[in-house]
Amino acid sequence: MVTVQAEMTFLEPWPSTVGKESPYLRHITTPSYPSTNFKNETHVVSITDARSNASSFTLDRNAFAFRNTEPLSAGLVEAIREKKGEEVERELYPTVERLVKKWTGAKKVVVFDHGYRKRDPEIDMQGGKNAYARGQPATVVHCDQSEWGGKRRVEKHTGEEAQELLKGRCQIINVWRPLTAPVRDWPLAVMDYSTLSASHIHPCSLYSKEHDLQGQTVGINHDEEQKWYYLSEQRPDEVTLVKIWDSKVNAARLCAHCAFLHPDARAEDVPRESVEVRCLVFH
Repeated sequence: MVTVQAEMTFLEPWPSTVGKESPYLRHITTPSYPSTNFKNETHVVSITDARSNASSFTLDRNAFAFRNTEPLSAGLVEAIREKKGEEVERELYPTVERLVKKWTGAKKVVVFDHGYRKRDPEIDMQGGKNAYARGQPATVVHCDQSEWGGKRRVEKHTGEEAQELLKGRCQIINVWRPLTAPVRDWPLAVMDYSTLSASHIHPCSLYSKEHDLQGQTVGINHDEEQKWYYLSEQRPDEVTLVKIWDSKVNAARLCAHCAFLHPDARAEDVPRESVEVRCLVFH
């Protein structure tokens, strides 16, 4: 398998010390309530092309998987680009629910959101969360939801069913796919959960202001033992399943992921364009 090297941005070392404040980000700040309490740091990592053995990765063992499917219709792609939310929900969500049920054996799947991203060559990709907020690929290693955040999503999107559903196995799985091919510009890399130490996983609280907790993501510390993969020249008929959260304790719990600047990328490559559909999955 071919391996490339690229820079990725990680949460600074953050010991799991009793009494140490967890990482946080705050939208509205004051001198007493700053925007954050951590810094990120850059490391060079090795990323292996999974193309030759893509079918060997599983959600339960590695926290990610690759699947082949039909490409989206031209009309649906245009609706995604034009951010026609109702049309995308009507045309895309039921298809994704059926596919995720098929791929996971789940009894119930609820699509609760989707995100569209297209890299703008005029925007600095090293702008961190500011670039991400402007619709650019994520360049900081992360996972979208903590365990608290996952349970909160279940309660928010399943109403009266939530408490009963939470008694069983619950997951959040993102279905990521490019809209243009082949992806050479800032491909998506995923970390093998079996190489991620629990001590390197840190919930990151998101505040609107002061202690107004709005959500919780996950920051990741770097370690040389971590193994990363990507699918070279990924096509619109190839999806990456990214596990965000799993309530089952003896399975892979989450997938750290990040876009990276491929060393063979060229200025004339088509800017990466993708859609990510976020699913609650119940067993």
